[in-house]
Amino acid sequence: MTDSRDHGTSPELIGRLLGGGPRTVRLERRALRGGLEAASIERVTARYEDARGRGRLATFVVKRLAGPATREARVYERLLASYAGDISPRVYTVERPAKGHAVLYLEAVRGLRAWPWQARSAAESVLQRVAGMHARAVDSAARDALQDWDYDAELQAAAALTLERLDQVRRRGEPDAVRSAARARRLVGALPALRRELLGFRPLGTAVIHGDLHPGNVVLRRRRGRAEPVLLDWGRARIGSPLEDVSSWLQSLGAWEPEARRRHDTLLAGYLAARGVSSRITGELRAVYWLAGASNALAGALAYHLAVLLDDRPSSRARARAGYLAREWTRVIRRAAAFWC
Repeated sequence: MTDSRDHGTSPELIGRLLGGGPRTVRLERRALRGGLEAASIERVTARYEDARGRGRLATFVVKRLAGPATREARVYERLLASYAGDISPRVYTVERPAKGHAVLYLEAVRGLRAWPWQARSAAESVLQRVAGMHARAVDSAARDALQDWDYDAELQAAAALTLERLDQVRRRGEPDAVRSAARARRLVGALPALRRELLGFRPLGTAVIHGDLHPGNVVLRRRRGRAEPVLLDWGRARIGSPLEDVSSWLQSLGAWEPEARRRHDTLLAGYLAARGVSSRITGELRAVYWLAGASNALAGALAYHLAVLLDDRPSSRARARAGYLAREWTRVIRRAAAFWC
């Protein structure tokens, strides 16, 4: 337990966050997992006395960002209130203590339970809420807020790294890497043209998307008497294909939740219905859906798990988990290649 001056958190700032006038503020901090692009992220509990001397308690999340990751602060300040205020944590304030640094003070969202996704209704609720965000027209303010990131250039670089690691794993004799490397190489070679196909898919077009939608970035909380999803970690928000969010959610959830895997097409059709378009899953839609999934795989998801497999230090359990997830993502790449290459 530390006083409020530690880590640059001033009594004045605490006063603003808590509505003014707290005395004898004491802070308790607990580091949080997640937010891989953040310099640090922690849950802070403030114990204080109000102006009448009564003991109070408040909790919030402090997320420190540096370098390119400070983009997330701009996303919160300039975008989320208009596009995702109902599915994102409230931002209390943003501090910029030095050039290239930002500190986000966010609502601490308490989830109903650690893994609520056994129920199909929970998985559906996420797709229904992001459908609402995707349906909002992309205005000039949103484009201005997001234009500083050349996502496709970064995707191309990440895809090249993925190919390199696939080759390294293949040389170690991994059979799935042998089957996937050639198909991945063909897909990456055609990626710029394929991305144009994805972003030009007319029934859905482009939208503001979360960009990293998986169970680790979604909390289900109870609000107004019902369960509502809240999306965390908005650092990869961008203008893209809505199917990038949808495929990311369905593939990552389906990797761990058998019911989501079995109901894959039902969940996808439910998203389409929520968008107000035909819920029929045509061959064209399926092809573009798998292309969106392959984009997610090549953006870093697969490379991360391959790196774990190439590292001799992780535990056997961590390596087994990485191997399983790498096989899941290479399956997505093979499905996309079957349609496009």
